[in-house]
Amino acid sequence: MVQRRWLFTLAAFTVLASCGGGDSTGIGGGGGGGGGGGGGGCTSTSVSISVQNNSFSPNCTTVPVNSTVTWTWAAGAVLHNVTFDNNGPASPTQDTGTFSNAFAAAGTFTYHCTLHAGMTGQIVVQ
Repeated sequence: MVQRRWLFTLAAFTVLASCGGGDSTGIGGGGGGGGGGGGGGCTSTSVSISVQNNSFSPNCTTVPVNSTVTWTWAAGAVLHNVTFDNNGPASPTQDTGTFSNAFAAAGTFTYHCTLHAGMTGQIVVQ
C-alpha cells in the first residue's frame, strides 16, 4: 500500500512538473509573440540548454526579451535537433555542437526534437 501511494505521488509530481505544450508564435527577430505571461512551473532562467539523450535540460526556461538562448549537445549524445512548433528556425540534426536563437518578442515558444517523440521544451520570453 505504501509503495502504491509513493508511485501515485511520483506520477502526480511528474505531471505537475512538466511544462506542457501550448501555442507559439513570433520566433526570433519578427513576430508578435504568443502572450507575455509567465510559465507556471517554468522556474529556470538559464539561457543555456543541454541537449541530452532524449531530453532538453532545462526543458523550460524564462528569459527576458532580446535574449539569445543556446542549445549545446552533450558529449555522447545521439542525433537530435531543435525544431520550433510554429515553423520558426530549426537546428540541423546533429550529435555535437551548438544552436542559438534570439528572442526579440515576448511570448511562449515551444520546440521539440523531430526524431524523438516526447522530447520537448519551452522558452518563455518576458
